[in-house]
Amino acid sequence: MALALAIISVFVGIALGLRFKVLVLVPAIASAIIFVVIAGLARGDGFGSIVLAMAIVGIALQLGYLVGIALAKRIQ
Repeated sequence: MALALAIISVFVGIALGLRFKVLVLVPAIASAIIFVVIAGLARGDGFGSIVLAMAIVGIALQLGYLVGIALAKRIQ
């Protein structure tokens, strides 16, 4: 589950980086973490697994955002 969420998070981060300022990451990461917690609880995952998935998704969003900013600067 964490790998699929990480890949999706990278693409979402790229899209956010191409269009928005850095402050958009705060609600995006908060929403993603809430989603990961709900999905983890629904699947019956352990606490450590949920925390690891939260960290992976947060980092993936930020890295995707960084790539999106680099692409936006490259396009201009």
